[in-house]
This record gives sequence, C-alpha cells and structure tokens, in this order.
Amino acid sequence: MRRVIDRQASDLTSPQPRDGHEALAWLAEGNDRFASARDDGSSGDEMREFAGAFGIGAVLSRPPEPRPFGIVLGCSDAQAPVELVFGRASNDLFVVRVAGNTLGAETIGSIDYAIDCFGTLRTVVVLGHTLCGTVASAVEAFLKPSRYLELATSLPQRSLVDRVEVSARVAAMALQREHGGDVTRTPAYGWALLDLAVYLNAAYAAFSIRAGLSEAARSQLTVEYGVYDAATRRVSAGTGAAAAFAAPPHGADGFRALARRLASAPHIAEWLHGRPWPAGVEARRGARYESQR
Repeated sequence: MRRVIDRQASDLTSPQPRDGHEALAWLAEGNDRFASARDDGSSGDEMREFAGAFGIGAVLSRPPEPRPFGIVLGCSDAQAPVELVFGRASNDLFVVRVAGNTLGAETIGSIDYAIDCFGTLRTVVVLGHTLCGTVASAVEAFLKPSRYLELATSLPQRSLVDRVEVSARVAAMALQREHGGDVTRTPAYGWALLDLAVYLNAAYAAFSIRAGLSEAARSQLTVEYGVYDAATRRVSAGTGAAAAFAAPPHGADGFRALARRLASAPHIAEWLHGRPWPAGVEARRGARYESQR
C-alpha cells in the first residue's frame, strides 16, 4: 500500500539498522537480554528497570499461566505498541494487531478465541491512533477516487481501505454539516477528515465487536474504544470528555451524532479556520492532502 503520510528523516528519533541482517541481530540481542533477565537482579540495569516498570519480573523466571484481563484490538503501526501505551505487563492483555485496527475474519476469530479460552477477561478495547496510515489511505481514496485504482490489483490491501471508507464518508458529512460546504476547500480539510475518521473507525470496530458477542459475553465484557495520540502519548475518546475510552454508539443515528460532536471540537475549528496544524503535520506538509483538486 502506497504511503500517504511520508515519513521524513527528521521524524526518526532512534538509530536504525543498516540492513536486514543487522535488524535481525538487534532482535536476537534483545531477546537474549530478555531471556537472561531474572528476578534476582542478575540482568543488566536496563533490563531490571524495564522489568520493574512494566511488571514482567514475576513472569521472567517461569512460564506464566495465561490470565489476560483485557483484549485490545490495535493497529500494526510501530508507533502504537499496545502494552507500552497502557503500561501493562506480559500476560495482562490479549493483543490483536492489524493495519488500521480493522475487522477481518482472522481478527474476529482471534477475539472469539480469546473470549472462549480466558475466563479472566473483563473488557475489549479497540485502540486507534492519530495519523494512521491505513485510515489515511481510505481518506485519500475518498478525496481522490482516481487513487483507488492504484489498489485495484491488490484485493487484500483494498479490503483494508474498504473497511475504513465508511468512517471517512461519515466524517466528511459531519464536517460539512458543522462547517459548511466550503470546508472542503480549506487547506486542512484532509487532515481534519483523517482525525475524525480515526475516531469513527475505532468506534465502528468496537460497535461491530459488541454486536457479535453472545449474551453471556456481553454480560461479562465491556466493549469500548479509544485513540492513542502519538504526540502526547495520551489515549482519548475524542469527544471532549476526560475519559480515555467510550462505548460505541448503538446505531446510525448515534454515529451521526458522534461524528458531529467530533467535527465541532475546538481543535478541528482551529485547523480548518486558522492555526495550529495537527501535531506532527508540520514535518509532513509536503504530503498533505490537496482535497479540492
């Protein structure tokens, strides 16, 4: 899938391996440090600090019994590592990651498997993230239908975009309803559309998961969504409330209302009618959407 948000060299804040062989060596070295760590402090300072901060010391010296308390459907993007985002230990979460946190057969099957196998589960969370490349691809295909043809030869990649496109369309309707038809001509329209679509896509996935649960599972599990902001490292439901998560709407009217609340947020008005631009966008201005053309 062609990247629609170009990564600039200045975005990279950590060293990168020179080639695939070095990348594999880094992974092997990291695994060796992880496997060598012990509760007794025999590992290095860095691993002891990591083990203490994320509570994994108790499971380093023995195979743990699977006891996750939550399922998280997250995005495959390397900028949104689920356990680190939530500060949780090994064995706390059953994590399913797929580009755009979209729902395909394998994703739903993995979630169903976890629900069937682990009686310790209490919640299911869909975690989107800002500036998501898969959502951005769907937004770009919506704004410039000719770009959709670039995906015509790849059914798997096209299926990801197709699953997100409904969120882009609902977001577009909400922005025009709240800010007028001329909003499509503003320079930041595409970025505002992406911001809304990320939240709506996460909410829609949570809605779909909840709808597919059995009555017994619904009584046992909460199903909510949130979006991780890579700039602030905070998770938010995006509707102005302080809560990190929110339950998805129950139907079409609820989604329209959610989209309008998101579209009327103060930061969206600032992007559309002035400054500042979304966090992280200034470095990518060369790749911004030209939605009116």
